Amino acid sequence: MSASTAESTKGASPAAAAAGFTPELQMANMLGLCEAQMESAIHDSDKAVDALIQAFTCLVDTSRSVNALTAQLPAEIKETVGAGLSQQVEAISKQMASAVVAFQFYDKLSQRLGHVRYSLSTLALFVCDRAQTTSPDQWRRLLNTLRRLYRTEEERQIFQSVMEGIAEEGPVTIAALQEGPAGVQVGEIELF
Repeated sequence: MSASTAESTKGASPAAAAAGFTPELQMANMLGLCEAQMESAIHDSDKAVDALIQAFTCLVDTSRSVNALTAQLPAEIKETVGAGLSQQVEAISKQMASAVVAFQFYDKLSQRLGHVRYSLSTLALFVCDRAQTTSPDQWRRLLNTLRRLYRTEEERQIFQSVMEGIAEEGPVTIAALQEGPAGVQVGEIELF
């Protein structure tokens, strides 16, 4: 939906707004709302993750400094205190490695939400054009465009499951989507 269309209906009288009412425009507005909410949530979470990344960068630097200081301790202190410090630094390193895995999950989630946002905005524009929505060829082109967005096996599997459900006119269950492709568990980290 274009900004001018939204602006022209915003200040219009109820009669004028009703005259411009179409189900397609209402669907596009709702899809636009969903896309805007997702964008806002992603933006807020990106700021929080940026703060966490800065904190972890400080932790890495501090761990290195503690290791360097431990190496400089006199031998008699190194035997008593140095071993404990080394164990603590090792424990911190393990926790940071766990945090890196969590960041990978977040990165994957952000990418997937970006694909959903793009799909919503593309669909919003698509449904406003009745010539496109009534043409099976146009729907196929739209689906092919969206299919190319999905980079992970999990995303491709979900897309395929939903498309098969639509083609068979059967319900697509969450359980079916969570089964995933053979050998890949849904939610598994995939490095990219």
